[in-house]
Parts: sequence; C-alpha cells; structure tokens
Amino acid sequence: MTKSSIRKYFLVLFLLFSLQGCGWMVDLVFPLDVDRFLGEQFYKAAVTGEGQGQILKDKSLEKYLQSIVDRILKSKSIQYKDEFKYKVTIIDDDKVINAVCAPGGYIFVYTGLLHFVKNEATLAGILSHEIAHAERRHSTKQLSTNITLYFILYFVLSYVLGPDLAQHAADIAGLSTNLLGLANSRSMEEEADEYGFDYMRSTPYYPGAIADFFKDIQKEKKVNPELKGTDIPLEKYLSTHPLDEDRISANEKRLKDAKIGAPSAKSFFKERYRSTIEKSFGKSVD
Repeated sequence: MTKSSIRKYFLVLFLLFSLQGCGWMVDLVFPLDVDRFLGEQFYKAAVTGEGQGQILKDKSLEKYLQSIVDRILKSKSIQYKDEFKYKVTIIDDDKVINAVCAPGGYIFVYTGLLHFVKNEATLAGILSHEIAHAERRHSTKQLSTNITLYFILYFVLSYVLGPDLAQHAADIAGLSTNLLGLANSRSMEEEADEYGFDYMRSTPYYPGAIADFFKDIQKEKKVNPELKGTDIPLEKYLSTHPLDEDRISANEKRLKDAKIGAPSAKSFFKERYRSTIEKSFGKSVD
C-alpha cells in the first residue's frame, strides 16, 4: 500500500466519522413518507405475527394507553403529531420490559413493561421518550447512516486493498458500521431523554417520573446480577438503552434547571394505573 493510498484511506475515514453528526441531512434528503413507510411495514409485520410477540387484543387497555399518548401529544414541542400515526399497539410478551416507537409514530408497548412499571406517570415518561425517537427521526437516521457507511467503507477498502482483499475485509466494514451505530444510538438516547422531558411538561404528570423506572431497574440488577442473560426480561431493553447514574443525574439536572420542585403523589396517578392493570391482567402492580 502506497503512502498516497494510506492518506486517502484515513481521509475518507475521517470524513465518515465526521458525517456521524450530520443527522440533519436526513431531514433535508429523506421525506417523512420514508418514516411512514418503514413504520407501516413494522406494524404490518407485528399484526401478521411476523414480528416478535403476538398482539394483545384488549381494547380497553389499548384505549387507556392511547389516552396517555394523546395527553403527551398536546405538547406544542411535538412537530409531527399530524403527520405521524402515534397509534398504540400492545405486544403480549411478559418477558420483554420495553416499549418501542417505530418510524412514523407506530408505538408498541410490551406487557412485560406494563407489569414492571408502578404508576401512570412513569409509563408516560417512557412513552414520551419513545415519541421523541420518532420525532427526531432516529431510526431513519440510523438506517440511512449504517447503509451508507457500509457501502462507502466497502468501496474504500476495494480502492485501497484491491478487489480481492476487499471481499475479505467486508467483515471489517460491517464491524465498523456496528460500532458507529452503537455510539450514535447512545447520543440518540440522551436526546430522546431531553425531548421526552420537554413533552412531559405539558402533561399533568410529574416530568421527572421516568427516573423511577431507571431506579427500579437498578434495584432489579442488584437483586439479580444475571440480568444480562438472553432469557432475562430486561435483556432486550438493556441492549438498546444504556442505563447508568448519568441518566438519572441528567434527569435531576433538568428538573433543577426547570425549577420543578418535589412531586405530589397525585401527579403519578398510581391508583388509576393499578386499577387498570388489575382489570386487564387480574393482578395489580406492587
């Protein structure tokens, strides 16, 4: 490999890493129809049973969860409330403690999360966080970035190493894409926390309620050190949502900066949540 080739190789890599912060380009290049199309495909796969878990057909519970989402959507900070669906679907899987908002506002809530959460405000905080992912178009940005990085890295390696060696270097390109995607997803989680907090301020819920969820997971991790196993309910959530003291501290800072004081018991709506869960599942939350 010549010095010129090496310089070109590292220059291109530098540009690729720099472009990781240019998610705004997706907003300019990709119309919202892309988000709606991706979300619709995700929804169809779930409805037909091709996704992970079966749909729970409980109209009363679905209506209840939709009412929480509708309260959040009253926030003036939500830009795509008229463009995106923001429809709640419940996945019947007690082994998954998670909620997902696919592109275009298709919201999926797992029953495992409903059993784990202890009040309505905390669930609302989680849903606000997921809505923020859709609003910031994180999935679309992640998808476009990963696809672009893979092909650019492959062609760069073909140019530098030659077509024969480039084929063997495909795994390296894939690994680079995954590592960059992981770093990007962590920054997206922080952004979703921030925007979700802002959305919550327009609701009757305590804006910092999502911190209770983080703290409860930390308690579970202390009681069950093996929580990262593939058969553990929290495994899927922990794999995509980095949980640590930093997120709790960031939440506390947002409350302090917004001059929001201690919460009242009413702002958590615990009894309403408890009665709803008991009605649907025959057992209440702790």
